[in-house]
Amino acid sequence: MVAQLKPSLDNLAIDDKDRIFVSNMADNGIQEVDAETGAAKQVISGKLALPGGIGVVSDGAKDTIYVADVFAYRTVDGATGEVSEPARMHAAGVTLEYPMSATARGDEVILSSWFTGTVQVIDRKTGATREMMHDFKAPHDAVRLADGSILVNELGSKSLVRASGEHGKDRNVLIGGLEGPVGLVGGGKGDVYVTEAFAGQLCRIGSNGEKTVIAKDLKMPEGIAMAPDGKLIVAEVGAKRLVEIDPQTGKLTEIAGNLPIGLPAAPGGLPTNIPTGVGVGASGTIYFSSDIENAIYKVMKK
Repeated sequence: MVAQLKPSLDNLAIDDKDRIFVSNMADNGIQEVDAETGAAKQVISGKLALPGGIGVVSDGAKDTIYVADVFAYRTVDGATGEVSEPARMHAAGVTLEYPMSATARGDEVILSSWFTGTVQVIDRKTGATREMMHDFKAPHDAVRLADGSILVNELGSKSLVRASGEHGKDRNVLIGGLEGPVGLVGGGKGDVYVTEAFAGQLCRIGSNGEKTVIAKDLKMPEGIAMAPDGKLIVAEVGAKRLVEIDPQTGKLTEIAGNLPIGLPAAPGGLPTNIPTGVGVGASGTIYFSSDIENAIYKVMKK
């Protein structure tokens, strides 16, 4: 044994002076390890790894952002930016599978990973895993419905799938034929809103599976959240901006442009590997994730 480092190690390289450099995915960092003494020196690190989907819950005046950070599950204080880490990949006794999308509501956070085909339900206050469901087809988001079932956004099957029963084993397709479903948020009366990234659309899906197009001609819409006034906030990643969309009229208003979002994926894959997340606090403050800068931004509406 040369050295014992924090979990989520990924790779190493040795230079011509026999110095060992080790990368850590969750820390977004590199450490230099002395092969003789085992001493480790941090070369570089980040507070976030690769933030994707986010969920926001307001407790009074405090906004807490729940981040699917791919190699970790983290929380961020909306006022101070302080980062906490309930779980990281490959840590002993931790159940986590590369979370890439997140929703938060009530006393739970739902993480999903298109990479591993999993949907994970976490107790928001304790950080304990309540449920881990497997074998979804590239799930890009998931929300809890009023009847207790979970609606999963399956990009791989172009469908919204309702999972219920023990460990979500009972699965029924609510609607298929969606073109690149990525973002998902619950509405009223059992409705949900979904972004179709490939079709450039925002749609409302009724509890009976009926689809209504709210807005079209969008450029790669991904993350979506509902503001306190009922308006929808969408990350239009192809245009590198945040927009507000009225679900009743489809009217679109730009909130902020020229944003650091939309890290290009490898050729032949998805247009972007990591979905840009959007969340809104009770006061109307908007938060979004930046996959380019590994950051969470706050937007105060004028």
